[in-house]
Amino acid sequence: MPTSTQPPLKSLTTSDGVSYSYVDSGEVPGNTYTTLVFIHGMGFNGGIFRKLVPLAAVRNLRIVSLYRRDYNPTTSFRDADLAGLASDTAEGQEDFLRSQAVEIATFLVTFAREQRIPPAPLEGASGTGGIALIGWSLGSLHTHAVVAYLDAMTSSILSDLGKYLHTMVSHDVGAVNIGILNPPIYNIDLWYEPNVEKRFKLFYEWATAYFSHTSVTSGNIDDLEFNKFADRTHSMHELSSEELAELTSAETYGASDTLILYIKLDVFKATTRRAIFNKALAEKFLPNLRVRYMCGGASPGVLVWALHELRKCLADPKPIYGPDAEKARDVKFNFQAAGNYFVFWDEPELALDQYIATINL
Repeated sequence: MPTSTQPPLKSLTTSDGVSYSYVDSGEVPGNTYTTLVFIHGMGFNGGIFRKLVPLAAVRNLRIVSLYRRDYNPTTSFRDADLAGLASDTAEGQEDFLRSQAVEIATFLVTFAREQRIPPAPLEGASGTGGIALIGWSLGSLHTHAVVAYLDAMTSSILSDLGKYLHTMVSHDVGAVNIGILNPPIYNIDLWYEPNVEKRFKLFYEWATAYFSHTSVTSGNIDDLEFNKFADRTHSMHELSSEELAELTSAETYGASDTLILYIKLDVFKATTRRAIFNKALAEKFLPNLRVRYMCGGASPGVLVWALHELRKCLADPKPIYGPDAEKARDVKFNFQAAGNYFVFWDEPELALDQYIATINL
């Protein structure tokens, strides 16, 4: 049973046999609020954003945290759902990401319709309203997929998505998940531990650590710490094993999430290219959508480095993303001075400040 600090879960059906569970801070009086929809990463479920919920209304925000497929009580993947992902073919893996994009977009539109949330401000207008879709860690792959596969949406979903979705934010996205190889300095041994339980524990220690960087803004790889943890208490270590179990799933981490993690690099490249480096798609589908990237000041160095490498690609994406790649959307970056990978847990007020500042760039 959830503890008293765990907000109650709601449920929304997106298609036959598929239901998404989510946390919802609820509507804000005055009906002029902005809705932030979070997509969690691997190993941790949507409950990790729960500390943001009580802070939402005073900031004129509504916070929704989705539980991805395979994270109970959201519908688990069926064998047919995973066939493409497990096929080890680019076509099959792209089909999987496309299907997830359609499901998440359907959730956003259905939620917006049923809850009658305020729409996004009109083009060129300032103000509140609409949806900012925020992907954290592996969740950023899913938010990228939503933007990448807008051409797969039905006209009804796409039309209403355009009324609400104004910003996509990627928070601490991994380099490989945007199609960029990790640098040799980064020790990847933890990802190859064969025992799933041991691998999850190693991942948990890495993800909840603090990293001391000389500078997160210089763009110099030598200014970043990739492997050594700072001498500071890790996030979430105040939790009992029972409380931690409410927020995690080592089983999903070692199953479908690991399959997602090992999608072919060229598929990750294609997703990023379609999301931000394809002018034909950007001009036709949600041309005013803003794309934002942020990383924590004490997040793992490899995640900070990834954003610097992606930012370099804005000037010339062709070497990594192909001869037809060109900057196609309003893309901006926010390198935070503070906060680790779990800033929303350790410093939730700071995290909301960072999210809002990133959205408003």
